[in-house]
Amino acid sequence: MKAEQKGRYITPEHVEAYKNGVFKTLLEAIKEDPELSLEMRLNNEAKVYYHKDKILTTSINSNGEKKVTMLDKKYYDKYPDKERPSADIENIKKLRSITLIRKYFRDAKKLTYFYKKGTEFSFQQNIALGNRSFDNKYLVVDMEWQFSQEGIEENERISRTRIDLVIIDTEKNEHGCNDIYLAELKVGTEATDGKSGIIDHVNKTYEIIQKKEACVSLVNDVKSIIDNKTELGLISGQPKDFNFGDKPKMMIISAYRGKEEKQRLDDEMQKAIKRAKEIGMEAPKCILYNALIQLKD
Repeated sequence: MKAEQKGRYITPEHVEAYKNGVFKTLLEAIKEDPELSLEMRLNNEAKVYYHKDKILTTSINSNGEKKVTMLDKKYYDKYPDKERPSADIENIKKLRSITLIRKYFRDAKKLTYFYKKGTEFSFQQNIALGNRSFDNKYLVVDMEWQFSQEGIEENERISRTRIDLVIIDTEKNEHGCNDIYLAELKVGTEATDGKSGIIDHVNKTYEIIQKKEACVSLVNDVKSIIDNKTELGLISGQPKDFNFGDKPKMMIISAYRGKEEKQRLDDEMQKAIKRAKEIGMEAPKCILYNALIQLKD
């Protein structure tokens, strides 16, 4: 993979730093904590997320200098106690200590939890965690994907939006292609109207599907992220040869916690299907998930 390529990936040098170099212990700590996810980003950066919040970033510049960026200080402001945890590793040398890294992540999670609470974030993380194998029907490739419109003329740009989950179908469709899904996650019936409403998400997803540059960027990102995560052991199972189509599809994942929520979320999905039909878009794949845990012997 060429270093000058744009997209979401990290270079072989960066991968090697995680496998055998200065970031090796950091990767071990990330893998052992199911609440953390390591995602590849633009400009040869790898970012660690907890509940959608970025809590650590690694990067390597053109001179080969390795850098770690810790938790932003804004997260300290809303912590309720006067004795706030100190989320700081101080310098890159301390990344070789699994004890210090664990403490850092523990403190960083406390700070971000009180900064921005949200049920949806936990579900998003759990869906990603539960679909990290080539052996599954669906494979979550990325979270919070966004089309970088750098180089696109101002009058040709589409609406800015972040995709909750990028998911691929590991089984080929009737045309011999592996579908890529841009998934929107809804937990309960909060935030179903307005700017975060389902119709708005359908419209914005349609813009991405219709934008050739966005589709090309998405496929390239999916390929490079799979390569990186496979090499780092972040995806399990037997690797497969994928054949991606030219355009992604939409998926809506709705988690309900009772009959009333289930009905209201189902109504929202029907609205999405209707809107897709109106604009000439393929109906989104809709998945209703029961978030209640029934205890059994």
